[in-house]
Amino acid sequence: MQLRDLNVSRAVATDAGMFGIWRTSVFAHVSELDQWEDEIAEDSALSRQISDGAFVPLNIGGSGAFQATVRGVESPGQLSEREREYLLVSSEPYLLISDGELELGGLEGVGNYSGAETVGISLDSGQYAVVVHLLDWQAEPGSRGSDGKPAPNALPDFIVEIFADSRERSGYRTKVETFERP
Repeated sequence: MQLRDLNVSRAVATDAGMFGIWRTSVFAHVSELDQWEDEIAEDSALSRQISDGAFVPLNIGGSGAFQATVRGVESPGQLSEREREYLLVSSEPYLLISDGELELGGLEGVGNYSGAETVGISLDSGQYAVVVHLLDWQAEPGSRGSDGKPAPNALPDFIVEIFADSRERSGYRTKVETFERP
């Protein structure tokens, strides 16, 4: 899929306290817990994967279900006026290298050992940058239905912008924490 056609919005869940987008092929060999722990569970291993452009964290330090919208954009900051109004924080750009197939999901979905549900994302091979935006969708009037659940037109928790980028690999964020804390 070409970048300009990328627009995926899905609810994703985690019990591992973190979400992410990752290159499927890098973790295809992970089929048991020990491999998963070696490749992704420890911060040092995860930092290596982030630096290599194989994993982009969506990390707010909590478990649960969240709505994530992933968009291909020409440049970062292409939020609507409504989205900007409820924007809490944006990350610095992360590196993402695509070989055609990515996945979005909870950290436990990385690899093939757990069977956790993930969302497949096709994206042309290349080097990209990713900026993650966290929205306070609940602050918008009418964002919840009478049942307390998000209304059909509620904003997502995360907007993930992916854009073509060719800067040196040393110019990207490599921290496991997606956002700087004040």
